[in-house]
Amino acid sequence: MPNEIGIHSRFEDTEVAIVGAGPVGLMIANLLGTAGVRVTVLERNKGLLNLPRAIAYDGETLRLFTQVGLFEQIAPGLIPNPRVRHLNARRVALMEADSPARGLYGHSALGTFYQPNFENVLLNGLSRFDAVRMLFEHTVTDLTQDAKGVELKISSPQGERKLRAQFAIGCDGGTSRVRDMLGVRLVGSTYTERWLVVDAIVKNHGVSQITFHCDPRRPRVELPVVGDRVRWEFMQLPGESEEVLKNDDTVRKLVTQYTMYGEFEIERKAVYTFHARVADHWRRGRVFLAGDAAHLMPPFAGQGMNGGLKDAVNLSWKLVAVLRGQAPDSILDSYEAERAPVVRRIVEVSRRLGSVIMPTSRIAAAARDSLFAGLNLSRRFRAFIGAGKIVPRPAIGRSVLTAAGRDALIGQMVPQPMVSSAQGIGLLDQHVSGHQWMALGINEDPALLLSNRDLAILDALGARFICLNGASLDRRTLALRCADQGFIRWAEQHQVGAVLVRPDRFIAARLDPGSDLEPLSPFASLDWAEILPIAA
Repeated sequence: MPNEIGIHSRFEDTEVAIVGAGPVGLMIANLLGTAGVRVTVLERNKGLLNLPRAIAYDGETLRLFTQVGLFEQIAPGLIPNPRVRHLNARRVALMEADSPARGLYGHSALGTFYQPNFENVLLNGLSRFDAVRMLFEHTVTDLTQDAKGVELKISSPQGERKLRAQFAIGCDGGTSRVRDMLGVRLVGSTYTERWLVVDAIVKNHGVSQITFHCDPRRPRVELPVVGDRVRWEFMQLPGESEEVLKNDDTVRKLVTQYTMYGEFEIERKAVYTFHARVADHWRRGRVFLAGDAAHLMPPFAGQGMNGGLKDAVNLSWKLVAVLRGQAPDSILDSYEAERAPVVRRIVEVSRRLGSVIMPTSRIAAAARDSLFAGLNLSRRFRAFIGAGKIVPRPAIGRSVLTAAGRDALIGQMVPQPMVSSAQGIGLLDQHVSGHQWMALGINEDPALLLSNRDLAILDALGARFICLNGASLDRRTLALRCADQGFIRWAEQHQVGAVLVRPDRFIAARLDPGSDLEPLSPFASLDWAEILPIAA
């Protein structure tokens, strides 16, 4: 793999420096690249790690790959909508969930994937952008910042180098050096339990669902991965050493004891300690943290990598707006305000799921089994679990970029229905570019509901105006038809008439005729004659 990707031969200044070329750093680079931002990605290793660490995706992640134009490249490597079962030692179901073929956000709501595939697609995606360069074997050793930018000191095969950027993002994992340089702490706890993770090649395996074996003798997990791959996870028991647990003979003994497979090839094995920790600051001046550098969570809700990609999209569109002069620097404070509370809730959900899976006391396991036997008598409980609602739906915390008040609709991700136009049938996002605001009306033209100030701002931002199942009465507005019953039920449940949707697809406000919208106030005092356009 080449050491440097991009057209730049000089080590020149950049707009955004990204430290770390994992899935989060690479996704941010793709998001910024679509807007024409000058980006430099710095990775200390010689190439991508190509290790299958993360394994589960959610609907938001697939929507984001579509947003950066890379969904078709990852689609062949997905296992969509596997059944999820939590079984006790007697193989009685404690919890059962089945995902629909297409979720509320336009794609499969849950599935498994092979992480090296994702990372290679994201890396290759950078070659589309002349302004993005990827530098391997470049280790950031120090950083300083002032009111106008960040200076990074770098160790590279060419010697000591310096790079100046307007902003920098630490995406360098749980042991983040950028986080340490900023003096930021991770707050939370570390599990005493450790887990052996085994990735194996099993020819013609029959693993088709995600199974959590909540067995006090040895809690364990089994997951299908694309092709002939299977992942097994076994909890380390008291008195077991990591060295013995990782021994090939031990791995084979565990697999043959607890599964039906005797013939397999060990592709990877590792022992992990799980953490439930969140950074006490996500921003220091012009430097940000994202992904594992900002938060570490237990894997039981499948939100480790997915959470990092949510960071990526939340931060990226705001950086684009600031760099292009479309918003003041102060909106960047909303990144932590919107993401940190959600991450803390997901960490807590993961902890609770872990408490279901991990008891090794037979007494505690029996008490848990009795509790779930009672809960499963409730049709509401079974429906709640069956619909996958134990993991909260996508949301953001309130900030200056969302309306105030208690309206539960604000901060939700807008669903993505199938819509039809003269060009044919497709998903809603096909009519909205990656960094575009959207005024969305249902049965009414949203342009007629906006104040003159807000219309002027949205026009300057290049917003998209869409009316579903109604007439286009304003020249700006695109009329589309929608017969998607899931979307229609959602709109009826939340009494949705018209909403303002941000570039990250979260709802900022309901459209209130005659009133200026609060989330657009940060954009109101700018000199729009000097604003740079965002690349479509």
